[in-house]
Amino acid sequence: MNQSSPSKIGTVPAAALVVSSMVGTGVFTSLGYQLRDIPSGPGILLVWVLGGLVALCGALSYAELAGALPRSGGEYHFIGKLYHPSLGWTAGLLSAVVGFAAPTALAALALGSYAHRAFPVVPPVAAAGVALVAVTGGHLINLKTSARLQTVATALKLLLILGFILAAFIKTGHGDIRWKIQPQTDLQIIANPAFAVALLFVFYAYSGWNAAVYLLEELKDERRTVSRSLVCGTLLVMALYVLLNAAFLKAAPVADLTGVTEVGHVAAKALFGEGAARWFSGLLSLGLVATVSAMVWAGPRVLHVMGRDFHALRILAAKNRHGIPVAATLILSGVALVFVLTGNFGQLLTYTQFALTLCAFLTVFGIFIVRRRPATEGAFRCPLYPLPPLVFLAMTGFVMVRSLVAEPVPTLAGMATVLLAWLCYFPLRKAGISG
Repeated sequence: MNQSSPSKIGTVPAAALVVSSMVGTGVFTSLGYQLRDIPSGPGILLVWVLGGLVALCGALSYAELAGALPRSGGEYHFIGKLYHPSLGWTAGLLSAVVGFAAPTALAALALGSYAHRAFPVVPPVAAAGVALVAVTGGHLINLKTSARLQTVATALKLLLILGFILAAFIKTGHGDIRWKIQPQTDLQIIANPAFAVALLFVFYAYSGWNAAVYLLEELKDERRTVSRSLVCGTLLVMALYVLLNAAFLKAAPVADLTGVTEVGHVAAKALFGEGAARWFSGLLSLGLVATVSAMVWAGPRVLHVMGRDFHALRILAAKNRHGIPVAATLILSGVALVFVLTGNFGQLLTYTQFALTLCAFLTVFGIFIVRRRPATEGAFRCPLYPLPPLVFLAMTGFVMVRSLVAEPVPTLAGMATVLLAWLCYFPLRKAGISG
């Protein structure tokens, strides 16, 4: 194929990619389950603030790593370069299948669910499949189209969220959660292992703060663009998450929100009534197009870089004349579509959330290895070093340990998944597959 140099993208679409990668299903589904163990307004908001601060520390660390090791692929490239190619392979495999394909399907199904709420005649799975196929088609055209699609979809999503937040604080809501801080009670909530588990899934809601590093080679002025998009995108999402959860809690009673997946619909119904809530669900389904788009855009870049490094996977390395990795995009979207049609990936996400957190932990730890090398001229340097990486490592390490205590079976299954993915590397290398 003709692989002439395509145009590159700037800070705005890169930041839009980061924002939409984060603002997906997590913030619209987590609250109902958090309320079971954290029946406190300050406790809920603390979870989201802590998650945002940890994500920001990770974003600052990744920005420096991207400047020192400028190549697309994310954790696959960083971990493979800093530690060992077998660990990079493990991270890449987990990232592609669990970090992108499964969340893409989850976002598409959430889109379908909200579309069904708005228009009951529309089957959720059909809406999810159509949206996934349409978005994939858009990203197969060229890089400029991908950037425009992502920017417009993200802008629509942000307008919807900001409009809801504004309405929730203007209108009289029905929220009845406790907002007064009770030190003894709130400390008991924080010390409970369930708080760490809730924080682990808040990390999932924030996952995507590193999205721009997956297509690093496609950015204009890559070192500056990646640092700006990661940091600014993460700060924006942190503010949105705190305000949005406060809006949900102000809009609806705790009893109505607890255990509910579609908290956005419940909160909109409490504020505006059933009819308006249906319109809100319809708009939210359109907003989730941005999340599906972000996953479909960034995820194939991991497969593409792996295809460049493994001879047997070289089909994934091919690009069309517009610089689009067509095969990698079709494969990742195909796997996501299978997940959509079968729905057999919910447990996979639960079991491997530990694995994805571990990959991020190892990547951020790599900043201490990079700092022992001569600094790259003009590259981003993490401010307040070593505080941000130490905070990220301490918090993610704490959460992984506490999740092992609170949820030993899923966590051990996650460890087994990491081990299985790692072991796959060696027969491939022995067979002469690695390039």
